[in-house]
Amino acid sequence: MNKRILTYSFPIIVLLSLVSCTQAKPKSEGNKEHPLLILRKNDVPEIQKGIKNFPLLHASFEEAKEIADKAIESGIIVPFPKDPGGGYSHEKHKQNYIDMYNAGLVYQITKEDKYAIFVRDMLLEYQKMYPGLGLHPMRKNQSPGKLFWQGLNESVWLVYTIQAYDCVYDFISPENRKLIEDNLFRKMVNFFTVEDNYTFNRLHNHGTWSVAGVGMTGMVLGDSLMIKEALYSTKLDGSGGFLRQIDELFSPDGYYAEGPYYQRYAIMPFMLFAQAIQNNLPDLKIFDYRDSVLAKSVNMVLQLTNTDGRFYPINDAIKEKTWITPEMVYATNIIYAQTGDKNLLFAAEKQGEVMISSEGLKLAKSIAENPVPEFVRKSMIIHDGKDGKEGGLALLRLGKAENQSSVLFKFATQGMGHGHFDRLEFIMYDKGREIIPDYGSARFLNVVAKEGGRYLDENNSWSKQTVAHNTLVLDEKSDFNGKLDKAEAHSPDLIFSDLENSKLQIVSASDSNCYPDAVLNRTLAFFELDGRRYLVDLFNVKNKNISRYDLPVYFNGELIDFNFPYNRLTDYQILGKGNGYQHLIVDAKASDLPSTARISWMNGKGFYTLSSLTDPGTEFNIVRLGANDPKYNLRDQYGMMLRFPKMKDAKFLNVYEIHGNYNPSSESVLQSEGSVKNMELIQGLDDKVLINIELKDGRFIKLLLDLNYKNSSSNEIQYNEKSFSWSGNYKLLIEN
Repeated sequence: MNKRILTYSFPIIVLLSLVSCTQAKPKSEGNKEHPLLILRKNDVPEIQKGIKNFPLLHASFEEAKEIADKAIESGIIVPFPKDPGGGYSHEKHKQNYIDMYNAGLVYQITKEDKYAIFVRDMLLEYQKMYPGLGLHPMRKNQSPGKLFWQGLNESVWLVYTIQAYDCVYDFISPENRKLIEDNLFRKMVNFFTVEDNYTFNRLHNHGTWSVAGVGMTGMVLGDSLMIKEALYSTKLDGSGGFLRQIDELFSPDGYYAEGPYYQRYAIMPFMLFAQAIQNNLPDLKIFDYRDSVLAKSVNMVLQLTNTDGRFYPINDAIKEKTWITPEMVYATNIIYAQTGDKNLLFAAEKQGEVMISSEGLKLAKSIAENPVPEFVRKSMIIHDGKDGKEGGLALLRLGKAENQSSVLFKFATQGMGHGHFDRLEFIMYDKGREIIPDYGSARFLNVVAKEGGRYLDENNSWSKQTVAHNTLVLDEKSDFNGKLDKAEAHSPDLIFSDLENSKLQIVSASDSNCYPDAVLNRTLAFFELDGRRYLVDLFNVKNKNISRYDLPVYFNGELIDFNFPYNRLTDYQILGKGNGYQHLIVDAKASDLPSTARISWMNGKGFYTLSSLTDPGTEFNIVRLGANDPKYNLRDQYGMMLRFPKMKDAKFLNVYEIHGNYNPSSESVLQSEGSVKNMELIQGLDDKVLINIELKDGRFIKLLLDLNYKNSSSNEIQYNEKSFSWSGNYKLLIEN
């Protein structure tokens, strides 16, 4: 008992009251007025007034009413579960929980019986069917459900449906409530906590949805055992459950272990269950827990978006997701109500809807009565790991609002099963466009024809492999040889960063475990000069073995210029045999490259140039995705592959340039050519480095680095009979 109190730092009286019910017989009678979860009975009169006065709340209510009215008109259909994601029965059960949820809300606002009758009668149909269901017939590798092919969807169904039941609880007769609770809700909770307790106790977004559904059900049914299991795991010892998930899955900065896409998805059960806890167990002070990490997580996930609102697609991400999603509506509404943080208003206004609750009322009122400030996306280091000591992400940003360019540098933890083997990769965006992309996941979500909407085999054979990303590959092998357990045991290290310097944003990180006997270090420096934006990219490798090095760079757009000859291939050549290489087709090849090789491409109205420092043994390939893909599961993607000679220690220098503009109306073009003429990498003593970039206008950019990162008071390097000195890790010079 003492250990648990120390671990969670909760008021003793609250903890004792929960624990004392361990052996108690579960109760089915609610002990408070309903609804009590999110929308509360006492808040309804003010919400009714707010619907008349505040446009966002009014529009949201009208949308809910339209959904509910359409559902009532269509009638109740509860099909036997037989289809995978995207199939009829799957989609119908999803629509049913959405319809019930909205009908419950509308009933509370209007008190029209037809909405409560619809929810009651739908639940009575489910209670007839659910007890006889076995595991879903289309189950596969993931934890299966009964209504759905995976248990995750079942948890989501419960989170929505228990709110609908809460809203119509008092309308339903005690006899029908008993049927619904005994045959549906309790049996579903038993499925989660007994039959599939691995998922329930798991520290993972599937576990979060599961504990949220069970905990909220316990509150509505007045069952303290359910609540306790949701908070502390089925063992009641804190080894799993909601609180342990908050402890383990978020860093102190509010970054979620599985990445931005899954932070967006998991934020909903975290927010809903936390709000239900706040409303029913206020002494737990859940929003203060871990230095208010849940509030931090909402601000963090908003920062992890491009200027078009799309989440940066690292790990198993689907690129179409933006901050205009139901999950983010709940997140912004609930945390704004808790904190009054005006940084949330811009996203909330863009979302165009609010919750029908006191939280939605507060946000709609604020937007109606006050100017909404612009959301500012900042440069920042985001720490990963429960203690913030397991690598992280760097967001480097230049410019403001729609004119912003951003670079995301990934040196984070693996991201659990949704993580990719892509240590030290980066992606680049410019003015809302993805310029140097991450592939994300190989999946057609809920498209039945594509493996029932599940992850495709190519998610493992391509998306997760190191060569699928913009980072260094040794000997055509993926990081950790593609072994998840090894990757999860280690994380990269942030060496140094400075994102506050207005003239230069710089970050450096290392990984000493992803390849045996090799240490990979990558340093990125982002700055602007005369309207052009430059990203200097230096890989520094310490390797005890002789290895071949490949550096893939994927791009979106059309190639427009090379400063070297190349050969388009007419025969079909595949780059390699495994680890993702088997999916890459060689489209063009070049050798005998100039010492500074340049390639330019165009995307939208902008121009982009990669300048690479090469030597006589460097090979250049244009590659495209699609080999060994008989079902056309992979998307079209082009890339550049720099193949360097076999060696031990190595340094690889590349400079990316954002420049120019094309105006299709006036047919005018500005600065379509890259500005880099030549590059040099000068190595001094004790791993001091001078990067010398000669521009076509005669100026020189010099970046001085101490790759030993001693942060000594004085560093020095000789070049062209001149001595350059600096203190700290770096110095940037512009010379005429």
